[in-house]
Amino acid sequence: MSFPLHRNPPFRAEHLGSLLRSDKLLEIRHAWEAGKESESTLRKIEDHDIREIVKTQVDLGFHAITDGEYRRHMFWGSFWPGLEGMTEIAHPDQDLFRMYIPDIAAFTEAGYKPGETVICTGKIRHKGSTYTGQFDYLKSLVPESKHKDLKLTIAAPNWYHLRYKEGKAYPKDVYKTDAEYFADIATAYQEELRILYAHGCRNVQFDDPNLACKFMPFLFV
Repeated sequence: MSFPLHRNPPFRAEHLGSLLRSDKLLEIRHAWEAGKESESTLRKIEDHDIREIVKTQVDLGFHAITDGEYRRHMFWGSFWPGLEGMTEIAHPDQDLFRMYIPDIAAFTEAGYKPGETVICTGKIRHKGSTYTGQFDYLKSLVPESKHKDLKLTIAAPNWYHLRYKEGKAYPKDVYKTDAEYFADIATAYQEELRILYAHGCRNVQFDDPNLACKFMPFLFV
């Protein structure tokens, strides 16, 4: 299957999704994660900062406008933890990871545990989008004429498979092969894109698609 190349986009440059968080947002998020702040307090500062960063992008004439991913701890967001069959591990063993993967190396070399770790423990199924509320709020901040330009990013389909050592990404009694594993991931992504499209989203970008040439075709089966 071939796709046309967009050689003359209506912009000179485009950022991915995440923008710098304010000190206040980082402070409140860390306090919330430690159980010292309420979710409603975190939501208020997120709402405020998203309004500010959207205004900045509009004023600067950005073509693709994001919410700065201010509701996410990191760019990969909540899609994977929101899938049935994926389980978050609070204190993962370092033996789980390919230590040469950039984000793993960056965290461990700085003395931190690797970022959010979710691992397959059962059949992967989509059970509802975690992004529709975020997108709806983003839509509320710009004129309807700009809705088509609003952008969300989703971590690439191979994101968690790539982070883990051979044989660690999924149990062999759940998936016998990578092809079976990625077939269910592709179905989950297709459902997510269908739901986002129904909410008016026309601009989704896969973030950090390492080895895209090998894994991305599963999305279009």
